Amino acid sequence: MRIVRIRIRNFRCIGDAEVFPVKHNVLLGPNNVGKTAVLEAINLVLNPELVWRPGVIDENDFFNRVYLPVAEGTTDDETEPAQPGPSGDVADTTAEQDGEAVVEEELQAKPMPCEAPVIRVELVLSGLSPEDENVFRDVLVPWKQDERRVVESLDEGTDPYNEAETAIRPVFEGWYDPAEDDFACKTFLLREEHMHRDDCPPLNREHKRRIGFLIYRDFRALTRPVTLQPPQLFSRLMYGQDVKPKHFEEALAVLRTALRPMTHDEEFMGLLNSYKAELERFLALSESQPTDLGFQETDGTRRSIRSEAQMYLTDVIELPLQKSGAGTRSLSILAMLTLIMRRRGRGILALEEPETFLFPHAQRRVTDECLSLASQTFITTHSPYVLERIPVEGVGRIERGPSGDVGWSPISTDRVKAVNLYSRRLRQACCEALLGRGVVVVEGDSDKWWVLGASRIMNRKEWNGRRQEALELLGVSVVGADTNGDILRLGAFFEEAGLEVAGLFDRVPEGDSIWDHAHDATFPCLFLKEAGLERLLADRLPEDVLRRMLHSAEYSRTELRDQAEVDVINEKTTRENAFQMLRANKGSAAMHEWLISLLDENTMPDVLKDLVDMLSMHMTGEAKIGLCSLSR
Repeated sequence: MRIVRIRIRNFRCIGDAEVFPVKHNVLLGPNNVGKTAVLEAINLVLNPELVWRPGVIDENDFFNRVYLPVAEGTTDDETEPAQPGPSGDVADTTAEQDGEAVVEEELQAKPMPCEAPVIRVELVLSGLSPEDENVFRDVLVPWKQDERRVVESLDEGTDPYNEAETAIRPVFEGWYDPAEDDFACKTFLLREEHMHRDDCPPLNREHKRRIGFLIYRDFRALTRPVTLQPPQLFSRLMYGQDVKPKHFEEALAVLRTALRPMTHDEEFMGLLNSYKAELERFLALSESQPTDLGFQETDGTRRSIRSEAQMYLTDVIELPLQKSGAGTRSLSILAMLTLIMRRRGRGILALEEPETFLFPHAQRRVTDECLSLASQTFITTHSPYVLERIPVEGVGRIERGPSGDVGWSPISTDRVKAVNLYSRRLRQACCEALLGRGVVVVEGDSDKWWVLGASRIMNRKEWNGRRQEALELLGVSVVGADTNGDILRLGAFFEEAGLEVAGLFDRVPEGDSIWDHAHDATFPCLFLKEAGLERLLADRLPEDVLRRMLHSAEYSRTELRDQAEVDVINEKTTRENAFQMLRANKGSAAMHEWLISLLDENTMPDVLKDLVDMLSMHMTGEAKIGLCSLSR
């Protein structure tokens, strides 16, 4: 069973949203754009315990905190409900004044009553098994995946399931109840569009447990002890396996004497007996037999044991699990989720930033395990190690408009060459880029190292009248492609993913088709004056830096020259020898980083400083750039 459509209205930062998930979904985007709100919305519908808890929603869960009925025609700051007339009904808008009809202008200006805002989350789940169809047989709806819609009505005698599959449509609604001065909510199964919630059968715990939704939120779960109390995860794990803790009476008998050593403390018992005597001055504790006051570990009930018993981790010392290391705590919660799914054989899993507190290898392993066990996943992440494990077809960015309209769609895979590059060689680099705000696509790794190096050196320095900031600090990645054509393909790939994109090319020969393709690109393309980075560096780096490179470069793949030999050659020969050496070390990251370390804001070539300045202005929206050559 999988979610194939999500509709959200009036929930937190989301005014209105419609999302069509695939099997494995990653929700990318900046903070506070709505990623967590989507996961929480699903949780409102499908969590088997949530609706039965008090305080499921409050004022802050309503979009713009508007939860009272607002009369139409009022301003944004007028949020009082429409006032009823003497009879209890809202005043009739067609009322007459002094025997004459209200003029049209006044009628239009008069506030009109409207209903109180309702938080509404509607899901459509398809992929039902025969057993699922039997459980939900009275509330099944036909779903057409190719048209992304529920078949609501057809002509009489027409089979609604023709070319459609069976699905269910669970809904959550939350609203303010003025009679109770509190917030109420309900989950139900919608059979026909526009049916009122009171006319729909409830979506109960058994239904939700059959669907099998689980959510991981480390920052809320990791500080709480792991107990046997419902609705905690370990309790859900026991319930799913029909395992119940037994021997409560034996445990209670042991606990009744657990605090007996405290009676050996004379001062403590003296104070307790003095309190007992003071109490008996006013009220006899027993008419028939002597009594004692004391303390016990519990109130003698199963509920007390369930809530107070905590899971311990025993190593050299014993510690409650919530007092262990952050990574252990995080994995303990994730392991409960995976075990529930493993025993159940299916489940819909939502993971909110599962990478927190985990090493990269643990992030990869946890992600792989969850993808293999879950029928469907929804993940928010800031980690390239998590993102690189997700099929690219399920990666997309959340976008939210000023009015709260939220959209998400997976990255297009139509550009097969770019996607193949993503899958083959650039997966981790692409994942890092997808997590940011922008990306610069260059040809080759050397160009990437130098763009990042120049950006790093110019950070917080003044250039072109602007205080510079490193691209990495702006959330901008640099990705190296294999060819100029790949720059265009990868650039289009990232642009479709919702990122700001720029492409950096070497000089191309006159008549080369790349120039025309770059001119037609929808993102800015920059061309170096030189026919390659190595030529640029050889021509523009300070001569003394190049001489030092020829005789002392660290990590060089070519044999170094004798310093005495280098000292006597002229500048032209120095630069030509440097060019040959740079070409021979084209893929040597260590040598290029060593060379960059010799430079500062004064010795870095101006053309690279101009490039960083232009890219940062474009990525931050200060000034957009188009097709141009860097010829300084």
